Parts: sequence; C-alpha cells; structure tokens
Amino acid sequence: MAARLARFGLFSDFPPHCLARLAAATRVQVHGAGDALWHQGEASRRVLLIEEGLAIASRRVREGVSRTYGLYGPGDSLGLYAIWAGMKYPTDALALNHGLTVLALSSSALVKCVREEPRLLEPLMEEVGRFTEAFLRKIDIVSAGTVQQRVAALMHMLLERYGVPTGERAASLPIRLTLEQIGAITDARIETVARALAEWKREGWMSNDADGFHFSALSRLKDELGD
Repeated sequence: MAARLARFGLFSDFPPHCLARLAAATRVQVHGAGDALWHQGEASRRVLLIEEGLAIASRRVREGVSRTYGLYGPGDSLGLYAIWAGMKYPTDALALNHGLTVLALSSSALVKCVREEPRLLEPLMEEVGRFTEAFLRKIDIVSAGTVQQRVAALMHMLLERYGVPTGERAASLPIRLTLEQIGAITDARIETVARALAEWKREGWMSNDADGFHFSALSRLKDELGD
C-alpha cells in the first residue's frame, strides 16, 4: 500500500515511516457508475486518491437539479481541500464510471503526519492547487461557447490527460461516458450532445464503442474549439 501511495505526486517526497503510517490508515475501494463517494455536508473524514476511472464533484442547486463543478481522474485527489479548510465536504462526489478505484486515506492520519513533519505541508498545498485547477477546467469547458464547442473542450481536456496516441494525428480516449454524463459536465441537454457527436461520426473523424472514443483527426477536434 505504501508503494501505491508513493505513485501519487502528493506523497512522492514523504519519508518511508510516514508512508508506512498512512498505508496502515488506507483502504482500497472500487465503485460502480453513479455510486456516491460522499454527500454534500458530510464530515470530511477521508481523502480519496484515484487510481483508475473518473469521478465528479457536484452540488445540488435546487430540488432535483445538480451542477458539476469538477472532474477528476487517475492521479488526482478528492477531499483534501475540505480537510485542510476544516470544513464539511462542500459538494457531492460521485463515481462517473464502473471500476472507479480509489485509495481511501483517513484524514486524521494525514493531518497528524503533516503536523509532525511540517516540511510536508508544501506538497499538500500544491495538491490543493490542483484541486482548484479542476474547477478552472470546468469553467473552461462551460465557457467554450456552443454545446458543440463545450463537448469538444471536454474531449480535448480528457485526451490531453488520459488519451492514448494511435497515430500521428489520432488518439483514443479509453473512457466510457454516456450522453447524460457528458451533458452534466458541459451543462447541455442530452439531445444537443447527441446531435454534436452524431455530426462528428457522420464526418468520419470520431467514433465510439465499448472501449471509449476514437479520434482519427485531432485537428478536426481542435477546429471545433474555434481556435
């Protein structure tokens, strides 16, 4: 477990004795699509470190309506901001797809370790900064313009972070997203998202299947952004 924790940049400089203590306070969790990792307003008792899959942070704005505020994937953490600010979780956290695998670390163990080793505060502050970047990425997506541009901005961001090159100007995104999930992230109606993806398929430079999304001409995706 200590070796798995050390793969995250947050813990790469932690001394072995600290990692061993944190490893003892960490459990592996595997979630299915739609599973709640925690709910808005719950006490912040753990940090989640994502090994595989995607999760979102969302907040209920009124009865039956939620807004997505952040998108997180392999190498990211969830919950650190709330713990360090001494607050309850400000959003819901949900698994976006099946097989989301996280390392659930006790917040009290992490806080105790950093209090005993103050030099470890810096990487934690850097991780809080990365949490803020996730919110900024969401802002970039929803401010991209038309629904088609928003969907393109989402795909472009995911490809940059998790894409697998399949040619000189081609890549695959090994992540399955439903129309509903894309709509929630881009603040768009499912029907509009479906039309955008259908148009790309007709033009022949994007396809999707059980393995994810496949782009045969990344330049076309960039064109959709209007850059």
